[in-house]
Amino acid sequence: MNFGRNLKRLRQIKNATVLDVSVAVGVSEENYAAWESGEKEPELNELCLLAEYFIITVDNILDAAFDYTNYLRLLKAKGLLD
Repeated sequence: MNFGRNLKRLRQIKNATVLDVSVAVGVSEENYAAWESGEKEPELNELCLLAEYFIITVDNILDAAFDYTNYLRLLKAKGLLD
């Protein structure tokens, strides 16, 4: 699954730390890091919180062919990225 890779890339694009995202979702840094590394998967409610944090759909986070270019455009258009 490409979930961990997508999650890490979304975090990097947003210039967020593991701590930033883990606090936003309400999990420990260790638990969040395990999601990025593929060791664990989030519960559905946590997945929804991740989608909300990254301003994206759950489908996009899970999508192996997710287009980061369009995501970057969206963030820039909303003034959420320099």
